[in-house]
Amino acid sequence: MIILNTQGIVLKAVRYEENDVILTLFTRKLGKIAALAKGAKKNKSSLLSSSQLFSYSNYTLKKQGSMYRVSQSDIIKSFYDISYDIEAFSYATYITKLVEGSTLENQTNNRLFILLAQTLHLYTQPDVDKKYITRAFELKFLDYIGFKPVVNRCCGCGTKNLGKPTFNVYEGGTLCKICSENSENNLDIDITTLKLMEYILSNDILQCSKAKVSKYITYELGKILKQYLNIYVDNVNLKSLNLLQSIQNNKGVDKGE
Repeated sequence: MIILNTQGIVLKAVRYEENDVILTLFTRKLGKIAALAKGAKKNKSSLLSSSQLFSYSNYTLKKQGSMYRVSQSDIIKSFYDISYDIEAFSYATYITKLVEGSTLENQTNNRLFILLAQTLHLYTQPDVDKKYITRAFELKFLDYIGFKPVVNRCCGCGTKNLGKPTFNVYEGGTLCKICSENSENNLDIDITTLKLMEYILSNDILQCSKAKVSKYITYELGKILKQYLNIYVDNVNLKSLNLLQSIQNNKGVDKGE
């Protein structure tokens, strides 16, 4: 029997039989795996807190056939507070589903693991622009899974003299004025948005979180990344974000906005 210790984050938790839970874990040493946490739903179970959605823990895993079993766990951070904030919960659900749907079983990606843990941490912090943080996550996520957009030069001719640039998701990034004339489906992009994308790709997300970004730039970045994700990432699940938008729109109606 193979026994392994690794850090992991719960991407999904599904009840199995009466008190057991099947966890989808994103781990440092194994990548994405399925693991059975027996008895985790019992109130006095030592696995209870580390079997909750978003939990970040040290897990002792035993390999049984094609599946792992959690024999022991020590919580590092529960991120339980996220469940009390509809905005944080919606964004956290979205990014964990993004990771779950875009990673292969048993394929490690430590940069993505750290990014996910740091982003979940930021969602629990006061005075953090969660929408901007989510956009920064998306951009760095694309980089870490191999679809980094070109933002510091023209992806057509390679020049750094961009003039009045545009962005083309099908070409993979920024186009200079000349190259954009020969391409369709170009998107207008503010030079400030382009500089922000370069900044995000060059720094960790904790550093990025300190930047003060206008709502307009965040909106433009989100519009571009939504199209980019739809082209390069299969089955992007936007349900949690659509629910959040619906709730926010209703609040605006209630306030007469």
